[in-house]
Amino acid sequence: MRTSGQLLWRTAGLLSFLSFLLFAVGFVLAMNPHQLAPSNTAPPTQASKPATPLPESGVHKVVALGDSLTRGAGDANGQGYVGLVRQALEKKNGQPITFTNLAINGQESTNLLSQMSQQQVKTLLSEADLILFTIGGNDLFRQTGGLYSIEKEKVAAAIKGLTTNYEEIIRQIRSVNKDATIVYTSLYNPFGDTETGLDTIKPVLDWNNTASQIAARYPHVIVVPTYDLFVRKEQAYLYTDHFHPNTEGYARIATRIMQALE
Repeated sequence: MRTSGQLLWRTAGLLSFLSFLLFAVGFVLAMNPHQLAPSNTAPPTQASKPATPLPESGVHKVVALGDSLTRGAGDANGQGYVGLVRQALEKKNGQPITFTNLAINGQESTNLLSQMSQQQVKTLLSEADLILFTIGGNDLFRQTGGLYSIEKEKVAAAIKGLTTNYEEIIRQIRSVNKDATIVYTSLYNPFGDTETGLDTIKPVLDWNNTASQIAARYPHVIVVPTYDLFVRKEQAYLYTDHFHPNTEGYARIATRIMQALE
């Protein structure tokens, strides 16, 4: 019994001594925590600010391509979204911008590719700081057969052709200009409040998703969404033809583009 008591006391003493050592080491490290870190550890760096998609010197030359949306059909002021973007950039930069609008009313993606093969167009694209384009509405919506009917097989075939042409458009722009910011304005659904609304929702959303995926494979290409700007607001933001935006509709698109560029 006496031996057991002595052993118990010795064990208790040893534990007390170890506890004291742990406390002492913890106290020293608390006073000088750098002893835990390697001597060559570099101080944390400040997170870098995301680069603007536009050149630091500002935008000097803008080229616009595409169809009647790029042309500004339906805008009482005749500017469309590209004219409003130009005004906003000039105000921001405090200097005029050389602006060339090559869009053609009714143009489809195949026609745009043919236009881009012209040497003058290639030269303008090669000198641009910012390239705006809209295409695809005529490819898809000419297959609807009017406001109140849609031929799904034709729309599916149109999307397939548009997908091939759209990537080739971006590829050709990049082949002549590796640095310019490219902004593609994706599609809204002008038939959302008609009897074909349900039938046209999926093709438009599918195409917008495809356009974004293709654009992500190329540098400095921005896809600006517009679908949500017109959902349940067709009467407020579409022109009387129930296809093109009106003045207010174009203003909403231009605001969205400027937000993407800032």
